[in-house]
Amino acid sequence: MAEFFQAWRRRQAEKQAAEWNEEQEEARRAVQELPDVLQARVRVAVEKLIDGPDADVEGALVELDQLLDPHPDLKERFFRLRVVDDAVEFRAKAALSPGDGDGASR
Repeated sequence: MAEFFQAWRRRQAEKQAAEWNEEQEEARRAVQELPDVLQARVRVAVEKLIDGPDADVEGALVELDQLLDPHPDLKERFFRLRVVDDAVEFRAKAALSPGDGDGASR
């Protein structure tokens, strides 16, 4: 039974990793489809959400919000992306229960 459980856990971890990679790629494709004037700054914000330390999440979300505010359709699209939605959820949880402040990466 232990072998089955280990195999199941390994498959679950592989599936979760594949889903996260797909979500990252979806966010990066969305950045590539933006008008040139927005691409560079939105790319930086999105990359901070993907690979940055926890301490950068709030600033990246604020930057993304400000950059896309004049473009409601784009803003809605980006804030529906799983990468951004997860960051919004992380921010809400962090506000409710402050961490140890070490800035460790997710």
